[in-house]
Amino acid sequence: MLLKKITLFTVWSSIVMAALSPFLELEPVKQLDSLDEWQKPSRLEALTAADKKKVLQRLAYTQPAPVFVSLPDFNDYKNTTEKKRAFFNYLRPYVKRENARLRSLRQQLLDILEKKQKKLRMSLEEYAFLYSLYDEFRMEVAETDEAMLEELLLRVDVIPDSLVLMQAANESAWGTSRFAVEGYNFFGQWCFREGCGLIPNSRLEGQNHEVAKFDNPAASIKSYFYNLNTFHTYETLRTIRANIRTQGKPVRGESLAAGLGGYSERGEDYIAEISSMIRFNRKLLEE
Repeated sequence: MLLKKITLFTVWSSIVMAALSPFLELEPVKQLDSLDEWQKPSRLEALTAADKKKVLQRLAYTQPAPVFVSLPDFNDYKNTTEKKRAFFNYLRPYVKRENARLRSLRQQLLDILEKKQKKLRMSLEEYAFLYSLYDEFRMEVAETDEAMLEELLLRVDVIPDSLVLMQAANESAWGTSRFAVEGYNFFGQWCFREGCGLIPNSRLEGQNHEVAKFDNPAASIKSYFYNLNTFHTYETLRTIRANIRTQGKPVRGESLAAGLGGYSERGEDYIAEISSMIRFNRKLLEE
């Protein structure tokens, strides 16, 4: 009899949790202390401890960090499809985590924008959150207004998995390049401080750039997102994305690829190559 009651309780618990799961997902669990040092706000002195915690909760990642796994040797794969699938599966959790945080930040910004449009007063916590994002996304703002908030929304937005993964594949030769293997650099990001990365064998005399070296895939992915969402070079990409939003259409990788003209010296040829790779690998990308 007792066993029957336990079984019935377990079954009904499963049914209830299944029914509630779509609603539970609406409130992602904030990962406190999940920000890197450069992401942490520096202007919270005027806040109480409670308000500081609220701001950090607003800024935090909504998904836990993927468990670190060293880069596999993708050259060991003899089957090309399996190699591609393994590469995508290795990086995809990091990409999804970045985009989940961006969605959370963006929705909060949209809520604040609506509040300002209704002439409602913002709280000190909301101001602190807003200025923290201005800092993180490289905007020098003395006094916020709707125009500045609109510009911030251009930057605080997702980058489709398909574009991130396809650029990573292109720039790192499917995770087999020297820079990917030795420095978790999947996107060819440069740095200009001596010792900040790896010196390219092709670097000409008089040049001082290095290829950035990262401690893990998460740092490489974060750097890529930061570059595309903040650097002037990719303003076209952000404008394309904003126009797509205005039209109420989904933001797709192939559409945003048109804004990558400044990513490579190859310009339009690079755009065409990335777009072609997305189309060719679409089935694997959507798995």
